[in-house]
Amino acid sequence: MSSGEPSPKKTEAPSLVEDGTCQNCGAPAPGNFCSKCGQATATDVPTAAEFVHDVIARYVAREGHIWQTLLKLFFAPGVITAEYIAGRRTRYLRPLQLYLAASIIVFAIAQVYGLNLSLRLFGDHGIHLVRGTPLSGKDENSLSSRLLPIQLILDHIDTAKVRHFRSISIEERFKFLRARRIQYISSFVLFLVPLFALILKLVYRSRRRRYGEHLIFGLHTHSFALFILLIEAVLPAILADMLSLWLVAYFVVALKHVYGGTWVESLGRGTMVGALYFATYFIGNLFLIFALLQL
Repeated sequence: MSSGEPSPKKTEAPSLVEDGTCQNCGAPAPGNFCSKCGQATATDVPTAAEFVHDVIARYVAREGHIWQTLLKLFFAPGVITAEYIAGRRTRYLRPLQLYLAASIIVFAIAQVYGLNLSLRLFGDHGIHLVRGTPLSGKDENSLSSRLLPIQLILDHIDTAKVRHFRSISIEERFKFLRARRIQYISSFVLFLVPLFALILKLVYRSRRRRYGEHLIFGLHTHSFALFILLIEAVLPAILADMLSLWLVAYFVVALKHVYGGTWVESLGRGTMVGALYFATYFIGNLFLIFALLQL
């Protein structure tokens, strides 16, 4: 090369190596994405405009999934589970992703605003995940209150922590227990989901379904239940009671859609599942409250 000729310009390293392999896992990747790990083969750092465009595109796509998932979850009992099991999945949020989002949103709002998350079966009686107000002295002495896990612990277990808890006022008990329960209740409910799936597998053992299918149904129904409990928390008593009834009916309809059978069979099996699940919840809640008192 003569001294008068300009030296060739140095070219930047290409985003895809010359032999067409993925820079992440080393697998052959002749196209835009690696077929093994899924990484894009173009790895140049995006410009600011490209970055903003990518974020907006991902959000819009995910938002579409969110709304489609929520519409089916709320207004088509069991459909989203049946769709997922059938392999039609990319149009919806993943079951665990949906449940975790519902759990974070519901329990965070309940904590910030001091809401009462309860399945209202009759008036103020029902299944309480998180109480918004303490029991009054009159309520505490009622027969139903004597059967609550906390009262059973106070009446039948004698440890130093339980004795201390027994000696403080109702208001102090409520503040103490709520402050600790709110930290662990989301994990407790998540722990119940695989147990719920196990109950479904037992009750529907003749269907020969895989455990994973029952788990998907459990994640979907628990996500729906959490949202319903949050809505109930801000409604008048009569509307909250009606919504609790709808939650029970929703569960039966979802069972029929996913597992098949007659309405009578779905109602019967649903009653069995509900009874076993609430018994499991009661026992688990008993251990949870005792553990919280010992912390």
